[in-house]
Amino acid sequence: MKLGEKKLFIRVAAGGILALVAIAGLVWYLISPRLNEFYPGLPAIVGAATLLAAFVIAVGLLIIALSALTGRRILFSHRITGTVVRVLFPPVLMLAGLMSIERDRVKRSFIAVNNALVMAGQDSIRGGKLLLLLPHCLQATDCPHKITGGLIENCRGCGKCVIAGLLSLANEYGISLVVATGGTLARRVIVEERPVAIIAVACETDLTSGIRDSYPLPVYGVLNERPNGPCRDTTVALDTVRDAMQLFTGDDSRVRPEEVGRP
Repeated sequence: MKLGEKKLFIRVAAGGILALVAIAGLVWYLISPRLNEFYPGLPAIVGAATLLAAFVIAVGLLIIALSALTGRRILFSHRITGTVVRVLFPPVLMLAGLMSIERDRVKRSFIAVNNALVMAGQDSIRGGKLLLLLPHCLQATDCPHKITGGLIENCRGCGKCVIAGLLSLANEYGISLVVATGGTLARRVIVEERPVAIIAVACETDLTSGIRDSYPLPVYGVLNERPNGPCRDTTVALDTVRDAMQLFTGDDSRVRPEEVGRP
């Protein structure tokens, strides 16, 4: 988890807040005479409400930034910061598009910020049930053995894909593992398993949507690798998944949150 990856989302979000405040101020200035016709104190009320909303969002972003960059819980709960991040993501993605910033870069930054916030609150997660959620594209396309849903034990460990290695890691750390074919199955699995947190492997798009859909359940995202293009014979670095598992299970002597994903 590189520091620069987290900064991109925070910077664009901060720029978006400033832009919205400027636009809101201009709109307030233009409509104030009309508001004053309805009630003399209405412009002041609307202006104060606008400033208060901007202040709350700005403070929320500041707390998120400090927590994400330092890896420490700073006056927040996952529910509060998760709400702010989810609210900010769509406008940040739109603003990044206007600034010609690659969408996947923004999504990777969003995932990095989310992961930092999840790990900042890891004390409330350790000791609870964890779920390793995998996409079916990690399985070799020519494999005849169905492993989706609760059928992961059908894996024969032939070595053609990374599934056997991930299953071995899950067994080593005592974590449930499920391979999902899509969002509907993933949501059903989450309801059935009832984990306290999820380690999810997927592409940028699926991870960002999964993190937002699973809220307020903490989801730690690990990006997959796509040597053959999206959704076909993908893979993931086992060391990166192992590092994430160590963070949740309390083995701090071997890895720190900011080191996950480093070569």
